[in-house]
Amino acid sequence: MQFADAIRTTEFDAFYTFDPERLARATTAFVEAFPGKVLYAVKANPLPQVLSTARAAGVAGFDVASIAEALLVQAQVPGARCWFMNPAKSRRDIERSWRDLGLRDFVVDCAAELDKLLAVLPTHDASVRVYVRFHSGASDALYDLNSKFGASHEETLRLLQRIAAQTAWSTGLAFHPGSQTVSVEPYLGAMQTAARLIEQADASVSALDIGGGFPAPYDNMPVPPATSMLARLGEFVASSASLRRLELMCEPGRALVYDCMSLFARVILRKDDAVYCGAGIFGGLLPAQQFFRLPVRAWRDGRPIANTAADAQREFIVFGPTCDSNDRLAFPYALPSQLQEGDWIEFQHVGAYSESVRCAFNGFSVDHIVTLGAHELD
Repeated sequence: MQFADAIRTTEFDAFYTFDPERLARATTAFVEAFPGKVLYAVKANPLPQVLSTARAAGVAGFDVASIAEALLVQAQVPGARCWFMNPAKSRRDIERSWRDLGLRDFVVDCAAELDKLLAVLPTHDASVRVYVRFHSGASDALYDLNSKFGASHEETLRLLQRIAAQTAWSTGLAFHPGSQTVSVEPYLGAMQTAARLIEQADASVSALDIGGGFPAPYDNMPVPPATSMLARLGEFVASSASLRRLELMCEPGRALVYDCMSLFARVILRKDDAVYCGAGIFGGLLPAQQFFRLPVRAWRDGRPIANTAADAQREFIVFGPTCDSNDRLAFPYALPSQLQEGDWIEFQHVGAYSESVRCAFNGFSVDHIVTLGAHELD
């Protein structure tokens, strides 16, 4: 379906647009700025066209958290390398990913998870690399992941020593400061910790995965460009004798895909200063119910509604279409005061964690994706 047809249809009340050119530009810029391997975090957006576009734009492989994500990558990007970087994996999935899918990179953050790898994987296989994920320390991330994963300093050293003593596997270190980390300092602090761990370890560490979490800008959350953060990281690595010899990698998701999709939701009811539209928190707008105010614009008759003095804006409360009272966006949105039933609201910057977490609650779903041509919505 073409965009011109979708924006005029009466057959459905919500659809996505996907802009491969924007995704390719963002990915290429990130890959060129990062002084190591860039792995795309599949969880941010698992659409097949996203995976293939990111791969074509230069990512070295994919960070997967489950066997299902690994199978998806294998099906959509044959031959691409995957890193199984979830610190909590079933024995079944560990064994299957090694045997059937050829995965050789795994992460642990406790003795119990390492015990599973030792029991399931051949300890003589020198192609296996096990990363020990350590607690990265203080973070300004919106979603701090250290409360769920991350070994202590002492436990990290013990795990590295066990791997070296009991296997032929190589070892790496990993951390993740959290999603939407808005400054470079948490990365730099964790990299300093990694350098100390390498100096103290009774094992040879060959790689460092600094995780993802690189931020994206939203209307209520301006952030520095990722390239400026990556430049600081590159300078730090170059200045560290312990780190500059390592294979360095990262796992961006949001920073690559946030700007490549919009979600168009038709206004199905206007009630004074409240609008009810064809998609809500269950249908792709969960990020807008939590922390983010998305850029928006209104459309009518196939064109954006112009903002003029005669067409003043007002703030609207935005609800989704379901019967759940929680189906309400966290922030009011400035939209044309003449907004009416049948108009469309375009929610921009929904490339990250929209498609991957939506569901068909109450029978409402977003089932159509329109791939845009070059500069079609600019």
